[in-house]
Amino acid sequence: SSEDEVDVLLHGTPDQKRKLLRECLTGESESSSDDEFQKEMEAELNTTMKTMEGKWKSPEMGTSSGTGSASTSKYYDDIYFDSDSEDEDKIDTQDVRKNRKHQQRRILSNDELLYDPEEDSRDQEWVDSQRRGYRNQRRAPQQRQAKPAAVPNSDAVLNCPACMTTLCLDCQRHESYKTQYRAMFVMNCVVNKEEILKYRKKVKRSKKRKHSKEICSIESNQEEEEIYHPVLCTECSTEVAVMDKDEVFHFFNVLASHS
Repeated sequence: SSEDEVDVLLHGTPDQKRKLLRECLTGESESSSDDEFQKEMEAELNTTMKTMEGKWKSPEMGTSSGTGSASTSKYYDDIYFDSDSEDEDKIDTQDVRKNRKHQQRRILSNDELLYDPEEDSRDQEWVDSQRRGYRNQRRAPQQRQAKPAAVPNSDAVLNCPACMTTLCLDCQRHESYKTQYRAMFVMNCVVNKEEILKYRKKVKRSKKRKHSKEICSIESNQEEEEIYHPVLCTECSTEVAVMDKDEVFHFFNVLASHS
């Protein structure tokens, strides 16, 4: 009533005044507008679900292509689910087989399985091809023409400890330090040529001289300097190895997994 509206305007709370103004301006209450919004959201959700169900439509229902041909479903052979019961084989008549055909277990697609069962095999083939390529680069041209060798083995697959990016597929583990590896071919690595790391290694050399018809051996300690460049992961810039003057990579900060 008008008296209630006046009372709301004079003594009502801010929320009550806002609802009253909304009703006067739009002609509908806030609750009704909320219902309309909910209906719009439900309609949009239903449309989205129908679209997704159309994409996930079962292959056994058949979808016509541009040429008008329908796709056929593939089923597992009965031998995969055979119970090996001789009594059932005797009772198995032609009519039963026809009915069983409709109950066969359909081969699900990768989208329905939510994974690709053949992906691991393809990944392993790719790794093997990469390793063969590494070994072929080391061989002489005469050796490359020979029959292909067996799949080369690696001591480990090296990954970045920070971001788990693969760094090397073909490496050799250090004989003494089991957490260090060396390799000639790497991936996802960058060499910092501007920074030089020096390592001084003591080398013992012997000099011989004759004194009073006796041969005396004198050892002189000399320092041989080796130069390295740091190697970083291209994804997170973590230092994972060093490269020597012969362009051999020495990994020391990596996660090693079985090859």
